[in-house]
Parts: sequence; C-alpha cells; structure tokens
Amino acid sequence: MPEKENELLPGKHFPEDIAAPDRAEIFALLEGYGYTAEGGVKLIDTSHGADDIRLNYIIDKKWVLRLCNAPEMTEKRMGELNRLIGRYKEFGLRCPAFLSDKNGLFFHKRGELDCYLSEYVDLRLGQDLPKEEFDRLWGEVLDSVAGFAERYRNVDLIDTMGMYSLFDLAPFDIEDGKDEKQKNFESLIETLRGMGEDATADRLEKKHADIREKLRAVYRLLPRCVFQADENLSNVLVDENGHMAGFIDFNLAGTEVVVNQFANLGGGFDEENTEPIGAAARLEKCLSVNGNYIERMLNIYHATELEKQALRWYDWIAMTAGWPQVCFFKAALKDDKLRQEVLELLDLLAELPCE
Repeated sequence: MPEKENELLPGKHFPEDIAAPDRAEIFALLEGYGYTAEGGVKLIDTSHGADDIRLNYIIDKKWVLRLCNAPEMTEKRMGELNRLIGRYKEFGLRCPAFLSDKNGLFFHKRGELDCYLSEYVDLRLGQDLPKEEFDRLWGEVLDSVAGFAERYRNVDLIDTMGMYSLFDLAPFDIEDGKDEKQKNFESLIETLRGMGEDATADRLEKKHADIREKLRAVYRLLPRCVFQADENLSNVLVDENGHMAGFIDFNLAGTEVVVNQFANLGGGFDEENTEPIGAAARLEKCLSVNGNYIERMLNIYHATELEKQALRWYDWIAMTAGWPQVCFFKAALKDDKLRQEVLELLDLLAELPCE
C-alpha cells in the first residue's frame, strides 16, 4: 500500500470489521457536501474506543471531514452550535463552522458511522506555545469569556446545558441523574469515609449541602449565556503572534449561568507540586489566583450583587468538587507525604467563609 494511504489508516480503536475509507472515498464523501478537493488529506484519530470513534480528515487545509459515532450530535444540535459559532465570529473570534449539504443537512451516513463536515482554520493551538506564554494567553481567554458574556447574556439560550451546570443536567449527566460536581463530591466523601475520616467528611457534607441549598434558591434568577464551554488551551486558536484568535471544538457547548462559568475557569491547589507546602499555602494560592481571575473578568462583565454573591458559592463548589481538584485530593490522600496536608486543606475548605 502506498505510504500516503498508510497515513490514512485509523489507530487501534477502529473496529476491524469496518473498512476504513481510502483517499478516493474521502473525496467522494466531501463531494456529497458540494465541495471538490485537490489532494491533501491528513488523518487525526482521536478515538477513545470502538464505541467512541473520532476520525478527523483535514482536507486541503480547508475542511475537516469527521467520521464518528456520536448519537448526542443531531441536526438540531448542529444548528444550535452553528448559531453559537456565528455569534463568536460576530464577536471577532475565528471559529470553524459546520457545513451542510445543498438540502441543509449536516449529517451523512457512512455505514454504521456518522459523517459531518466543518471549516478548517489553519492556526496553531494555544497548547503549542511555550509554557511561559500560558498565563498571558489564559488572561486573554478570560477576557474573551467575560466580554462574550457581557455582550450575549440571555441571548438565544438553548435547552442543552453546559458541562459545568448544576441542577439542570448537561447531556453527559442525564443518565446518572446527577450533575458532575455532585458525583465528584460524593466520590471524595466516599474516599474520606473509607479512610475513617468521618469528621472531615461530615463537615464537608454540611458545608456542601448549605451552599447547594443557597444556590438552588437563586440560580434560576441569574443571567445565562451559551458558551463554547471547554476553554482549555487545547481548544484555543492563536495567531502568528501567539495571541488568542478563536476556538475549536464546540461539542460541549451549552447554556450556563454566567458566574458559574467564571467560577470554573479558576486555578487549583498547585496540584503539580507533589511535595508538602502546607494546607494554608495551597489554599492561599488557589484563593489568590481565583481572586485575580474573577477581578479581571468582573472588570469586563458587569455583574449584579446577586451574581457576585452566587459567584462565591459557585467558586466553593468548583474548588471542592471540580474534577481536577477531586482527582488531586484523592491521589494525595493515598500519598504518605501529602495525606495530612490535604486532610487539613479539606478542613479549611469546610470552614471557608463564602458570604
């Protein structure tokens, strides 16, 4: 087989009983949308398993043809995302839109797999910059999120909730009937009780229940916005000077309470530092970074007093039950060097003022 065709073979997750498309078929699939390619094709296989196929064919650096099995992606969902992408473009960011065929359909079938097409934006990703540039770039991301929320609060809200949503469930939470933060928190409590740390678990549960009750009483009153919702640097496009230029990957986009989105863009507890530094030092670093981030965003987004109070509650939930934080807590609780420090940190969180 010619080398170029070898480069189009999917990785280990692609089912053996399904023939992978060759170059000719890829071009034929593209033509189904009304476009003709000249020859350049690159495959990026981000599949996670046989039931989560994600083949991304970059064609002539103009289009991305995707083959996947993604039942949550529907014609309605594609339409919602394209409207959102249109707002981001209106806001001044470069974001690849989805492309439909002449009949207005986004999805075509290729055997058992779905096929859809999007624009390709030929820019680097933020994660490809030198690490010393990350903080500066992240500040630009925060500015964009705050500015977007200020301009588009309560505009064209959709039923699909964002990945950070509490109470109203995001698509990946519906099967379990609990939002992700609730599941994360319960996992942490289970770990603590399994270690016999019932006193710490009790204090955290009381604080968690109190803050959830306060948020539940007001969250429907808070302004919302539809966000891209996964604003990590692997999804941020940068221009030739390393400045933020746009977003890719809108698969997790959804409606979110604005200040909850802000709370989930905060920092952590210096998780990369696996040496003891003291519980108070870890908490202080997290509060300092989060405070600076929030101050920056609230200089752009004009929040109400109710939003500012709710933000403090959402921030506690994110610090205590966010996925990266809970992973750190649970790993550290198994580490002889860090166990006591993290237990003290969790006790500090249980007593942290949030009013």
